[in-house]
Order: sequence, then structure tokens, then C-alpha cells
Amino acid sequence: MQSDAFKQPVFVGKTSYIQKIDCVVDAIEFLEEWPVERRGLLHAAACEACYSAYDGRKPVEVARKAFTTWARKIGLIEHVPAAPPWMTGPKISNADRV
Repeated sequence: MQSDAFKQPVFVGKTSYIQKIDCVVDAIEFLEEWPVERRGLLHAAACEACYSAYDGRKPVEVARKAFTTWARKIGLIEHVPAAPPWMTGPKISNADRV
């Protein structure tokens, strides 16, 4: 089975926090938790694309694009700047030297 990870994560803001969606399963869970009364055709299309990618019937990036399109249309996309390399590099501490 191929990996269900997105090449780039999608950041969505639902309330006062930002959630990182970086694989098909994360996208499916987010879509399933979305209130029924706020769902529409784009939500259904995003669900279908994600389930198809999960089953291996469509490429993972098709699911990412459908999820991103839905999230952008309803105003959930958050643009998170990339962290500088010094913040994400390897951790060096004195504990490793003991």
C-alpha cells in the first residue's frame, strides 16, 4: 500500500487553534467531524476524493487538492510561515554526552 501522507501539510483553523492535516486519514477525520448542517457539494467531493485515495483508487495528491479546495472555499485555510532551520534542526544537549 502506498503512503497516505501529503507532500505538504494543509493548515486549517476551525476555532481558536490551527490544525495540521498532513495525510488522508487526518483529512477524513476532519471532514467527518464537520457539522452535518454545514456540509455541501464541495464537502461531499472532498470526502469522496479522500476515501478514494485511502482505498488506493485515486492519488493522494488528488485528495489533498480536493480537501484544500473545500477548506479554502469555506475560509478555513491558514497560512503558516515555515519555521527557520535553527528551530527545526537536530537537538543537541549535554544529556546525550553522558
